[in-house]
Amino acid sequence: MSSPQAYPPGALVPAVARKTLGEQVVGALLFALVAAAALGVAWILRFLVAPLIGALLVTYVLRPFADGLENRGAPRWVAVLACGGLITGALVALGVGVWPSLETWLQQAPHAQGERSAFEVQLETRLLEWQAGLAGRYPNVDWASLFHKIQDVLHHQRRSLVEGLPALALGALSHVGSVGLAGVIAYFVLLEGSAMKNALLQRVPNRHFERALIMLDRVDRQISAYLIGTVAENVLVTILMALALFALGMPNALLFAVLFGVANVIPFAGPFIGAAAGLLFSLLDPAAPSLGALAAAYVVVHLVDAMFINPVVMGRSLDMHPMTVIVGIAVGGTLGGVLGMLGIIPAIAVGKAIVSTVIEGVQDAQVAAREFKPRAPPPPSPA
Repeated sequence: MSSPQAYPPGALVPAVARKTLGEQVVGALLFALVAAAALGVAWILRFLVAPLIGALLVTYVLRPFADGLENRGAPRWVAVLACGGLITGALVALGVGVWPSLETWLQQAPHAQGERSAFEVQLETRLLEWQAGLAGRYPNVDWASLFHKIQDVLHHQRRSLVEGLPALALGALSHVGSVGLAGVIAYFVLLEGSAMKNALLQRVPNRHFERALIMLDRVDRQISAYLIGTVAENVLVTILMALALFALGMPNALLFAVLFGVANVIPFAGPFIGAAAGLLFSLLDPAAPSLGALAAAYVVVHLVDAMFINPVVMGRSLDMHPMTVIVGIAVGGTLGGVLGMLGIIPAIAVGKAIVSTVIEGVQDAQVAAREFKPRAPPPPSPA
């Protein structure tokens, strides 16, 4: 605790300004009104949350390519538009390739109350064949009750897959406005990102400028490394999965490859989620390959990803312990479902960068305080 300032004898001590009770009440009311107004504005503009997050993701993925084109002599706005056109074309091509499968599912879904889809009939037929075969080999086992439970579980999953996925795709189409707004925001951030960063740093006090610059750089590198590595890894996984499914003659191969690649973004649990969709579909469609061949394809692609693609593409960019990732995914899934599982890893990486920068700043200040030794005052001169 610092000692109070000492004044020489005879000096006038300035009076300490104290606020009256009325001034304190007015200040508190003004603060409450400003806070309420800020919360109200944030609630009104909550529709901007998703576009801002999408714009941030697009910015981090496309910025290295835009910087590379600019370094080769292209104007910044041309480089940004070229990158935006490239990703838009890729998404449109992917949508054109996937839409026929979704349209087929929409036609197969029941359109009237009590109507059964072709997928449901095929699933029941396949389960009855398995039940009859096992009952002939092992007649003493109550296969009927066991398959009844299996059928209930698979029917629930079938309804989520066959009916929920097209509805999800149509719901995504209804958010075209948010996607367009995210693209516009990403364009201006890519165009003026450096100026925005410099304007932010200019508001930082000089004594904290260096530490703030280090922290922003670390956060920027952590997010960029994670997002770019994740996109590259899962694009390669999607391509490998599509080639494997096409080779097996899987109907809607591109759709299930995309599902596997998207689910693979979720560490640990993602590959199982993505494979479950294709394995369940193999029970629904008689044209699908055998369950064993399909499971082998998923296992091989996952092993190639785990042993070769992930170590090469991702490396140790996040420098994060596997237990931290497991606990983080569990917490993210509890708080925010699938979106929480997707966002928790970069959030932990950003928090780690901020905390490490703050700790280093405190340690540097402590070292500087120990090394600084004030000079002893000169001895008083003899009278």
